[in-house]
Parts: sequence; structure tokens; C-alpha cells
Amino acid sequence: MTLLAWYGPWAWPAWPAFTVIDLVFGHGGFADLPYAARSAVVVVLIIVNVSAWGGLAFGAMWMVGRMRRFGVR
Repeated sequence: MTLLAWYGPWAWPAWPAFTVIDLVFGHGGFADLPYAARSAVVVVLIIVNVSAWGGLAFGAMWMVGRMRRFGVR
């Protein structure tokens, strides 16, 4: 999903990272950071994005497993 956000024409795969940017920096604070700080923030945003989508996939697989265990089809 992170690769789709970087190289695809869509913005929706990066919504976890965009949400963090909006909450932490508001409007326009990210561009004012020095290069090293922006690089560190991008690494953290990649971790946030991968973790959010991984958690969503894990939760979906867990729910399917629970539904199968209880006989829901």
C-alpha cells in the first residue's frame, strides 16, 4: 500500500501518513524542517503507513478466522 501511495496516482493508500502529518504539523510545518529532520519524518511516516495497513489486514484475517470458527459463512 505504501508503494501504491508513492508511485501510484492515488492518495488514499497514504491516508494514515497524511493523518499523522495533519495532526502533528497542521498546515505547512513539514516543509520548514531541515533536510535531515524531513528524512527522519518520512521514515516514521513509512512505518506508520505500513503498520496501519498491516494492522488492518491482520484484523480482517482475524475476523475471518473467528467467523469460520463459529460457523458463519
